[in-house]
Amino acid sequence: MKDQLHSPWGITRFLTYITPSVLSILIVSLYMVVDALFVSRYAGTLAMAAVSIIMPLFSLCFGVGIMMAAGSSAVIGIEIGEGKTETARRHFSLGFYFLVATGLLIILLTVVTGWDRLARLLGASDLLMADCTLYLRAFIVGIAAVLLQVYLEYSIRLDGEPIWSFYVTLAGGFTNVALDYLFIVKLGMGVEGAGIASTAGICVASSMGVFYFLTRGNVLGFTRPVMDWTFLKDSLLNGFSEMVTEFSSGAKTLIFNRMLLAYAGEAGVAAMSILTYLYFLFSSLYIGLSMGVSPLVSVSFGAKNVERLREFMGHSIKVTLVGSLVTYLLILGYGDAIITLFTAGRADVTGLAAEGMSIMSLTFLVIGFNILSSGIFTALNNGKISAVISFLRSFVFTIGFLVVLPPIMGTSGIWASITAAEVLTLFISVFFALKYRVHYLGKEAMAICN
Repeated sequence: MKDQLHSPWGITRFLTYITPSVLSILIVSLYMVVDALFVSRYAGTLAMAAVSIIMPLFSLCFGVGIMMAAGSSAVIGIEIGEGKTETARRHFSLGFYFLVATGLLIILLTVVTGWDRLARLLGASDLLMADCTLYLRAFIVGIAAVLLQVYLEYSIRLDGEPIWSFYVTLAGGFTNVALDYLFIVKLGMGVEGAGIASTAGICVASSMGVFYFLTRGNVLGFTRPVMDWTFLKDSLLNGFSEMVTEFSSGAKTLIFNRMLLAYAGEAGVAAMSILTYLYFLFSSLYIGLSMGVSPLVSVSFGAKNVERLREFMGHSIKVTLVGSLVTYLLILGYGDAIITLFTAGRADVTGLAAEGMSIMSLTFLVIGFNILSSGIFTALNNGKISAVISFLRSFVFTIGFLVVLPPIMGTSGIWASITAAEVLTLFISVFFALKYRVHYLGKEAMAICN
């Protein structure tokens, strides 16, 4: 990838490079929705509840995987930019085997703990216990393997082949959805079929990632790893902000559900579920942009190519600005119509979701800049600042406003807490961007705003 930095990157070349990353995240968000629809419609609401009970364990493992993936990509990308190719390959291999060992440890601890006991620890009731243990048994290998999937997808983009990362995501998602149809709809395997389908999708994606580095790797590839505790520590610390986001989302969901039950009952929880899916769907542009531009930023920084770094930052800001405006207008024009696709005639849920969407719509004018700023600082190997932005945005501000606004505004205050948290985070993001702009971009840093 370092060789690609010699010539200027116009906006067309930049968009061509990041588009596979954006499409990857978009596909993930779409097949998550389809997966949920299969379970709820053909396996029943109890099965859907059982899946929800087990999901925090999946989020925990996904958080560990993305922490290592994002953190190590920055470190390895800088090494590539500095011309330390052999060191980069050793560190890539070390990260891979570290996650293999971690995944095996997760499976071992699950078996030792016991299926029923772990399901109970995750919150399974007597009514849900059978489905929870069945799903956990079928999905535990996939839960562990997701560490490798996310790591390999990040590494493929870092290796200069974002389109291959897209292929990996597409193959995993297609496998999951196709097997959902086979196992749940045709064979009536219920929640067990859902777990097997999800495991198969993750394993297919991970296998394709391994195949890529065994046969097609450009700079990175498998080699004999050498233990380097400093690399592991730096990678995990640098990627900590990404794990914070995953952990915080679970905590926020729990708190939001309890608040909505108190203020709006079960209809409020249903409305929040719809808005959560749409929130992730519309945020996928900025998550994909952040993932796509991160390797370019890391390698440019390592190569001390300030000119390219300014160029990538400028393009990222412009894409985020345009995307924010388009998303906001799309929600204003079609938000209610999209909501009715989920509510199936439930007027109470439709009304609450529409109210929430109208208040949350302002969020999409600023959320892209917050996601981008956190991702850029991670790519620059400044995990501390990235973690501060993520922790404030994902936890502190949101929970703080949840405490303050609902007693004053009622249900509207719950929706408004999300928007208020994002707006306040934007000020923090701008503060750190201005503080560090000269350090990373030189005295001509303001040129990115032109």
